[in-house]
Amino acid sequence: MVPTPAAKLRSAPLRSTPGPRRLLDLRTLLYAKRVTAVRWSADGRSLWFEWNATGRFNLWRVRADGGWPVQFVVSDEWTHLQDPSPDGRWVVYTQDVGGNEKPNVYLVSTAGGPPVDVTRTEGVGYHSVHWLPDSSRLVFAAEREEPGAYCAYLLDPATGQVVRVAGNERGQCAWVRTSPDGRWLAINRTHDYAHCGVSVVDLKDGGERVLAEPDDRSTVEAVAWTPDGRLFVTSNRNPQDLEAAALLDLDGRVTWLWKSEWETRVAAGSPADGRYLLVEDEAGEHRLWLCTLAGDRRALDVPGGVLTAAQFSPDGHRIALVYESADRPPDLWVVRAEAGEAVQLSDSLVGGLGPEDFVRPQRVVYPSFDGTPIAAFAYVPRGARPDGSLPAVVYVHGGPASIHANAWFPHLQHWVSCGFLVLCPNYRGSTGFGRAFQEANRKDLGGGDLRDVVAAVDYLRSTGYVDPQRVAVAGGSYGGYLTLMALAKFPEVWAAGVAIVPFANWFTEYEHEDPVLQAYDRMMMGDPVEDAELWRDRSPIFFADGIRAPLLILAGANDIRCPVEETHQVAEAVRRAGGVAEVHVYPDEGHRFGKRENQLDAFERAARFLRAHLGEPTGGVS
Repeated sequence: MVPTPAAKLRSAPLRSTPGPRRLLDLRTLLYAKRVTAVRWSADGRSLWFEWNATGRFNLWRVRADGGWPVQFVVSDEWTHLQDPSPDGRWVVYTQDVGGNEKPNVYLVSTAGGPPVDVTRTEGVGYHSVHWLPDSSRLVFAAEREEPGAYCAYLLDPATGQVVRVAGNERGQCAWVRTSPDGRWLAINRTHDYAHCGVSVVDLKDGGERVLAEPDDRSTVEAVAWTPDGRLFVTSNRNPQDLEAAALLDLDGRVTWLWKSEWETRVAAGSPADGRYLLVEDEAGEHRLWLCTLAGDRRALDVPGGVLTAAQFSPDGHRIALVYESADRPPDLWVVRAEAGEAVQLSDSLVGGLGPEDFVRPQRVVYPSFDGTPIAAFAYVPRGARPDGSLPAVVYVHGGPASIHANAWFPHLQHWVSCGFLVLCPNYRGSTGFGRAFQEANRKDLGGGDLRDVVAAVDYLRSTGYVDPQRVAVAGGSYGGYLTLMALAKFPEVWAAGVAIVPFANWFTEYEHEDPVLQAYDRMMMGDPVEDAELWRDRSPIFFADGIRAPLLILAGANDIRCPVEETHQVAEAVRRAGGVAEVHVYPDEGHRFGKRENQLDAFERAARFLRAHLGEPTGGVS
């Protein structure tokens, strides 16, 4: 049994919300919009944010005291908000092509006008872009010199001159941020995308000082500077082995800020007085605390759900939040730090829908094959009765270092409204449950975590609601991989499967990855030569002849994480063995489907597929 704080949770019997079931139109659900990032203007009078009100994630601006949002960038591609300039003249954002994750850097004047590509490269990839405090230059992480080698650079947007300020010898530059006085550049360095260390570069003389060396067992990750030149960090280098919020001095000294049974992190720090917003993550439910460096704290009154993004205003008196839950899409709010009152600045639900129309998930805990408690969220159709007749879907999150939280999933709400009970397990390897639980899948991907997913069906059977002959498995990315593994290794359990942007073959996946992802795979799965037997055993492509349930695969043609060739490999293998494998590839998408019409098409296909192979609910719902 793996130790996890989920053992503290109590699991009440499943229950359904009384009342008749109402089918929620998928198109209407997907027209509910999403805010994904927010930044304050330099004067604190307005906010910049990413929003897909038009069906594309573009750049918008709204007054901080309310008003009608104004679209500032119009693009068919996803525009990723980075940073408004401190002098108030510019906003910088990044934009890729067709979801290929190789974005360039663009500037747009706050007075209006066309955006300007200030990097003018192809196939490079720029990330973590920010202004220096004097607005003279931009700092960013990029793979300008070789693919997968992320270094830190300074760019003069007026001349186009680029200067490298930190290489990748000590680890890839994953996040960069200058200190308030402009002297220091903080860098999160990683060798494997799973563990971070922190260093600072003196921008005066170029010297680098390591504050926390990256290793392959723990992490220290900087998130923001304090006004006095220290760093807020999240780290699991503590006796509790939980990720926790801390302060990191420039001499490497760590001061822990909070002790909790659950993982904590600093979501934002005030540039004015050092106050900070702390998130306490209780198995996918967030509690927010406004804290001072002196140790005072006050809970913010927010409904159940999760925080997506946050930033303090320049004067420190207000906090911009992007908050979401299963019954509320991600929206932009401003909270007054002193009074706690909140003003909603975006309204992403469409007419005719309110929070009362959605099913709120119930947090449950079930035992896995070895007794490890697995926390999950269960979505029970409205009016359901425990007569053993409901079809169900076990929906598997990606990552694997991620978590299914009480967040906005419109396709899950549609499936539940169709009459499917949906269970979303946080299998071993998920974040939020401590280091031991997160690392329990090392050298065992597609092993214990897969059995956690299969154990979900035993739990569903025990509730009395579900017909065990009508259970499907579905998931995206690593969740798509586990979907394929579940169908191949436990074919008797499943009636259907939906794999979204999956991979199927560890060997070919590894061959096409960048060096950092390859390092992650070696850490998690061993060496592809020395541990070839394990790699083969955990590649569903070699067991595709065992997939008996009908399979639907949805993929993006420009996916650099799980290349579309992985989809074609496994589909062809299933068909050769006489199985059913439907495939649809979106030519203008990558690893995430960002265009609304593609999201609609993908989730409509999935819903039709599930209805066709699980059948309509019979008797289990009113």
